[in-house]
Amino acid sequence: MAIPFTLRQLEYLIAVAERGSITAAAAACHVAQPSVSLAIRDLEALTGKSLFRRYPGQKLAITPAGKRMLVHARATLVAAGNIADGGARRGRISGEVTITCFRDLGAYYLPRLLTPFARRFPAVAFRVAEGDLDEVRAHLADGRCEIAITYDIDLKAHGIKCDSLDRLSPIAMLPVEHSLAGRADVPLARLASERLILEDFPRTLSYFLAMFRIRGIEPRNVQLVPSFEIQRGLIASGWGVGLSCVRPRPNFSYDGTPLICRPLVETEESPDVVIAHLGINTLSSQASRFVDAALRAQATTVLPAMQLPPMQSA
Repeated sequence: MAIPFTLRQLEYLIAVAERGSITAAAAACHVAQPSVSLAIRDLEALTGKSLFRRYPGQKLAITPAGKRMLVHARATLVAAGNIADGGARRGRISGEVTITCFRDLGAYYLPRLLTPFARRFPAVAFRVAEGDLDEVRAHLADGRCEIAITYDIDLKAHGIKCDSLDRLSPIAMLPVEHSLAGRADVPLARLASERLILEDFPRTLSYFLAMFRIRGIEPRNVQLVPSFEIQRGLIASGWGVGLSCVRPRPNFSYDGTPLICRPLVETEESPDVVIAHLGINTLSSQASRFVDAALRAQATTVLPAMQLPPMQSA
């Protein structure tokens, strides 16, 4: 039976999905723009469906039909690569890995996972993106990235597979001179009367506010900020208190001002930190190797203990 498409056409499909435009995909594939356009038109004619929506400014957004074809395209190219290329099995791999991270987690995990891998496989290039939880999930679902480091929130419902890297419990962040800084742990009720500084990400915000509300507590003054760096800077300066699942190590704000991190009195379930993708069979050899290396590295990594000041009486 004749196969009505080529591997090259599938490569162009993936490139367009990852880069969001015909022009950028053509540049990445080192071909003329009409070659990529023709490949997409041929695949659309084959399926009878639009694979991308066209927007002003030459921007493209993948359609549901395009997402389905993208998964098959990645899997097909991986299978073809396994047949044709024994180099990856011998450890000589190249190509590009596209990774997206939840904003607060990328700086915390990616350096220690990416650096040793890059040293072992210097021919592999990386493209890194970040966003809030919904954006990171969209980066995977839309094909812009192969791998994500994020929280396991609403992933499986969107057909996203994940492996656990870590689990972080919520902590309170306090100014050094705060009256609660000397406690071993901090009750939520004592934070509700303070200016509570939280990151302005929809799912992050709802997660922390729900911790109060299920206990019949309503924070009096919530200050929203756009980043973890601003959050911990304001806390360290004494402007308020905050909640996070990410721990500064050591306990300093961006400008070097110290702050205090304490666990909560209340036990809270927290989602796993995961490495996520659309399925192992959709990952390029270099991306699959990265996932394996990340899971092995995280399993053997012991993080340094948080640096806490001496305990004082409450």
